[in-house]
Amino acid sequence: MTLSGTFGSLRQQGRSKSATALFSNLGIYRLCIFVAVLDFLDITDFFEANTLTKYLYGAIIIGFMAVYFLRWKTIELRAAPVMFLLFFVVTGVAFMLRFVIYDERNSYISAFISPLVFSLSIFIPANTIAVDARKIAKTLTILFSVGTAFYLVEAIVKPLGLLGGGAYNGLYNGSYEVQLLKSMNCVLALCLSILLGQKKLGLAIGAATAATIILRPTSTLVLALICCVPIAIMLRHRVEKYTPVAVIISRAIAMSILFLVVSIPLLLYFYFDDIAAFITDIEGYLKSDVIGGRSNMAFRLAILKFAFTGIDNTSFLYGSALSGSQTVSLGQLRAWQWWFNLDPNGEAPIHSDFVIVFILMGILGYIVFSGAFYLVLRNRFGALAQPGVQGGGVVLLAISIVACLALLIYSSGQPYLAYYSHTNIVWMLLLISELVRKSKVLG
Repeated sequence: MTLSGTFGSLRQQGRSKSATALFSNLGIYRLCIFVAVLDFLDITDFFEANTLTKYLYGAIIIGFMAVYFLRWKTIELRAAPVMFLLFFVVTGVAFMLRFVIYDERNSYISAFISPLVFSLSIFIPANTIAVDARKIAKTLTILFSVGTAFYLVEAIVKPLGLLGGGAYNGLYNGSYEVQLLKSMNCVLALCLSILLGQKKLGLAIGAATAATIILRPTSTLVLALICCVPIAIMLRHRVEKYTPVAVIISRAIAMSILFLVVSIPLLLYFYFDDIAAFITDIEGYLKSDVIGGRSNMAFRLAILKFAFTGIDNTSFLYGSALSGSQTVSLGQLRAWQWWFNLDPNGEAPIHSDFVIVFILMGILGYIVFSGAFYLVLRNRFGALAQPGVQGGGVVLLAISIVACLALLIYSSGQPYLAYYSHTNIVWMLLLISELVRKSKVLG
């Protein structure tokens, strides 16, 4: 099925466009697209590593919030966007206090800079703009396809050491890690092609994704595909016609994934040895036996076990009250003293955003953080359950659900949220789907 077949008559859309402003003409949408393209082109990861660009990105988004508030003079308090905005405010205040009093520059505020894109939706009132679903879907199709192509280029170029650093050092100093995080574009591109019924494009993206897995075996990408592709296939039926069963099944799968992602850090904290052995066996089989890679789960679990000691030394309820670090002194452990050869301070990043939140904010912050993602998924499936949502609206809601689940999977195994330029795409999709829920959809 073609894009025009999925999204309806262009003539009908043309008559409707004159009634209200288009979301695709707003500055925030163009900013997100620009950052995404910049991220694809930035093979050396210069902009991601540059602190100035990160805070400039955040300042521009806050500027858009001010502009839209002055334009519409309305604030719509919707739970999920407000919760992520509060995380930014709380981590920002904690950072400023510690910086002024103790001159400490370490902060988790970086993880909540790109979610500001999603939180911006509370400053855009309902029915003040229109979402041109066909135009946005076409742009996203090109965007994710280009992202997949550039990820394939990175998978070819980086292991050759053409950009500096050997393959072994890259595995631990971040060059391979950042490449891994960009692999989410493969998941989004493949799932969007399924939702749009673009079979030839889907086959091409599938082949490119398979090539990247061969070149850079990663269990995270494979796991994300296993979880997200079935949901895209089910919701494709919802695109074609109103089928409540497809929504119910997809919702059950999505909520199960969320429950599993949220539960694993807690199970590791209380029953580390038993759960760690099970995870090692599963991940080792998937990465080593199935896709032919080398499992580094022992490395990640050693970091997590060390990180959990932070809870024992602070508070189970509120953690370290955002005064802790997102790294652990891995080199202090006798078995990992060789880590000083790779990092002069012996520090290693905690490989899970959920574990970081648990340590820094305790069980209270963990519940709120997990609840925000639950609300994101619940609201989008609630919109899909409405018979009036058709065609383009379904596609944009569905791809945002896929993006949210992919974010959960990547964040459970990597400190993913802090990479603002990589997560920018996910929060842009959540912003678009939030406006689909409360605005007019063309097509």
